[in-house]
Amino acid sequence: MSNFEFGFAKEDITPKRGLALCGYFNLRPNRGFYDRLAIKTAVFRSGSELCAVVSYDLCLFPAKFIRGIEKRMAEANSPLYGKVLFCATHTHTGPFISPVFGDDNACDPAYIEDVVCKTLASLEKAYDSLAEAELYTATTECTTLAFNRRYIMKNGKTLTNPGKLNPDIDHPEGGTDPLIILTEIRQDGRSVMLMANISNHTDTIGGDIVSADWPGRMEVEIQNAFGYDIPVMTIIAPQGNINHFDVTSPADQTSYAEAKRIGKGYANVILAALYRMQKVEDTAITCKRSDFDAPYLQLTDEEYAEAKKVYEENKDAVMEAGRDFTSEDIARGVPFVKKFFAERAIGCRENPITEKRIETQIAITIGKELAIVSLPAEPFVEIGHAIRKGSKYPKTILAALGMGEIGYVGLPGNYGNGGYETSPSRGLADRTVGETMIKNALELLK
Repeated sequence: MSNFEFGFAKEDITPKRGLALCGYFNLRPNRGFYDRLAIKTAVFRSGSELCAVVSYDLCLFPAKFIRGIEKRMAEANSPLYGKVLFCATHTHTGPFISPVFGDDNACDPAYIEDVVCKTLASLEKAYDSLAEAELYTATTECTTLAFNRRYIMKNGKTLTNPGKLNPDIDHPEGGTDPLIILTEIRQDGRSVMLMANISNHTDTIGGDIVSADWPGRMEVEIQNAFGYDIPVMTIIAPQGNINHFDVTSPADQTSYAEAKRIGKGYANVILAALYRMQKVEDTAITCKRSDFDAPYLQLTDEEYAEAKKVYEENKDAVMEAGRDFTSEDIARGVPFVKKFFAERAIGCRENPITEKRIETQIAITIGKELAIVSLPAEPFVEIGHAIRKGSKYPKTILAALGMGEIGYVGLPGNYGNGGYETSPSRGLADRTVGETMIKNALELLK
């Protein structure tokens, strides 16, 4: 066992007014902000071993973005090169870092460069602030704020976000992940950082005003309880088939008030569990990483024929001006959205992506108690359950949207019956990639 040290830094990445927000099918130039976005960087050292976690208040970023940062780290001889887990909170009211749905005009190169420079600065500042610390962990649960958003309907088909009080809902396709893994850092007898691993989608607000969504409001509630601005890092656990919509309630759940409600709810659960924190005595650090092949989905003949049929039926549909288009519009049968996804499915066959896609996973372990492993996707909760079940670490933190983002990834049984996340689309990962991620993660955690 070695002396344990911790350093932290934070950088503001709130965009200028007018920059488009990522997360929906249409561009949304922002009209200001409810709260500011940040990069949060935590660096850990035990003896001669180093590692770091960098969290962005952004929807997503591709592996290419991280490789660019790592290239600059290598050129600068950073002691943290190759030892940083980068992840996003997945807020749907933050700017683009890469095109989504093929809209190359969404990205602002100047903003992206600013984020890169501030990432490097935060890593340097956090490293320079390393000081002796103590590590504590605990677990708790929240069962009331997250729901499986994929439902088996009475006709046997799967539908994502089928609408509140829909009488045609039969039952959810899968479960949720109520587990919350908490990590606390103390220095000089004072709490200086909390980290919470939570499974829920970060898309409660809608509209065109910038926000860190419920993780940002959760941090504020916790800071108010502590009486000072303790940093709170939210690491989003697998949530590809999870969101906050309770279909048994008619309540409107798309607003900033909803972000505040959910943030306050999680904050209360976390604050109530802090008495459980146990000190981690063995703080030896390891950091491993490996690459894997993430092939693109191949369309079946039946899927191709269906996509062509849907396109022909909706080819004249246009996007309605002045409103946002989301996955709920698929369930509503909005013609433009049906055409949109039919075009993307047709592209799988007629304009396939031919280059090989290589993604990276990284696993950080601290002693025999704690591990954090990245998943470069929006994985379904079943993938997270499988990794935790196979991990030898009692507290295995799962960082979705970590080290890249290849879209929704389920298990083979989640494909072929409907649902927005697994509907054929150009760029969607092959049906086997979820199993590959599980296998790769467990190899790293051996």
